Amino acid sequence: MLELINVSLEQPFALAPFSERVRAGEFLGLIGPNGAGKSTLLSLISGYLQPADGRIELLGRALPAYLPGQLARRRALVTQQMDSAFDWRVEEFIRLGQQHPGEPCPGIIDALDVRHLLGRGVLSLSGGELQRVTIARAMNQLAISPLTDAWDDGRGCLLLLDEPTSALDIGQQQNLMRVLRTLTRSPRIAVVCVLHDLNLAARYCDRLWLLEGGRLCASGAPARVLSEQRIAQVFGAQVRVTAGKQHQVSIELAP
Repeated sequence: MLELINVSLEQPFALAPFSERVRAGEFLGLIGPNGAGKSTLLSLISGYLQPADGRIELLGRALPAYLPGQLARRRALVTQQMDSAFDWRVEEFIRLGQQHPGEPCPGIIDALDVRHLLGRGVLSLSGGELQRVTIARAMNQLAISPLTDAWDDGRGCLLLLDEPTSALDIGQQQNLMRVLRTLTRSPRIAVVCVLHDLNLAARYCDRLWLLEGGRLCASGAPARVLSEQRIAQVFGAQVRVTAGKQHQVSIELAP
């Protein structure tokens, strides 16, 4: 679905050249310490930043070749900054960027537990409520939900999220990760998500890209990437990694 070919960046943050792919039907996690380049890489993938060298292709087409409206149908980005200058009603906010008039895509409102927020202004929402509403808007932009498939033309779409669980309580974190996981059961949807919680990344993601100092230092299944030695080397944290069922791992801070 997405291919990065010898991509590098010099400003505003240096990213060393690398080549990778994001597959359709995949839930990919971007992990790494603070300042590793995760958000910068997500901005590159979205098309908001242009690489200094190399190219990025979405569905076999270079990102700059898309018109803005075309790209909006194929990828949506949820950033860390979710402030709104206008007090939209929640239902109006969710419909921003919607491709067709009418109600939002079926299932989004209930899947993200925001129905009780309808009628309120977005400026009155808590951080976690606004985060869920913003994710609902991005899903609605692409017309995807746990109850729907991707676009009928079969070309698929890409959902990008930067730390989407940062303001959520543990129950809402679990619910969101389950929703994102369900989306990728479609062979035409891929999700790329920046995460700081390594246990969430290990539990729900199919693959991880581990960044350190602007370079990709590991890529693969969570059980392969998240070793005690690598976590100590990259994060400076002493942990215990326990293997579970179906090649899953759990991570516990050492005393």
